[in-house]
Amino acid sequence: MTNGCLTRQGSKNPNPGPLFNASLLNEPDLVKRANAATIIHTNSREFEMELEILCSVRHSSIVNLLGYCAEMGEQILVYKIMPHGTLYDHFHDGLSCLRWNLRLKIVMQAAKGLEYLHKEVSPPIVHRDVKSSNILLDADWGARIVDFGLLTPNKKDINGDVTTDVYNFGIVLLEILSGRKAYDRDCTPSSIIIC
Repeated sequence: MTNGCLTRQGSKNPNPGPLFNASLLNEPDLVKRANAATIIHTNSREFEMELEILCSVRHSSIVNLLGYCAEMGEQILVYKIMPHGTLYDHFHDGLSCLRWNLRLKIVMQAAKGLEYLHKEVSPPIVHRDVKSSNILLDADWGARIVDFGLLTPNKKDINGDVTTDVYNFGIVLLEILSGRKAYDRDCTPSSIIIC
């Protein structure tokens, strides 16, 4: 990258595509590079549609896209760096334990971000991949929803799709309350969702 320094980020969270810390024009940024399988299975029009949507979405609980690169077989998204990592990192990768009042703040902000996508954007946007590793924490411990890799404005069955987002957000709430992964083979029972 021109005028920049790129280093691999150490998080083990289950996000597709590697994350890198970057310094572009002397500003700290987070760069997400799509993995090869994602690039092969995504045509350039889908990537352009996603960029169009990301560029139009502005909310304090949604990570803002700063730039992108779609050249020479690469698909790279550039975001403002979120120094406190992901919610997943704090519960499952050994980062600091979050106080209950901070957990509540994070939950409320993430919920407002989803509500914005579902009710205030026209047409409504369904994330389709709501999980703790897709909630980033900024310098002020504010929650920012990210990774709209499965994002689609869908007019056909928007209520069913929104229900899926809400269900997945409920799983994130259970992770926050229990401190456990949604599915953990090392625990009995292995799932925090018991039907």
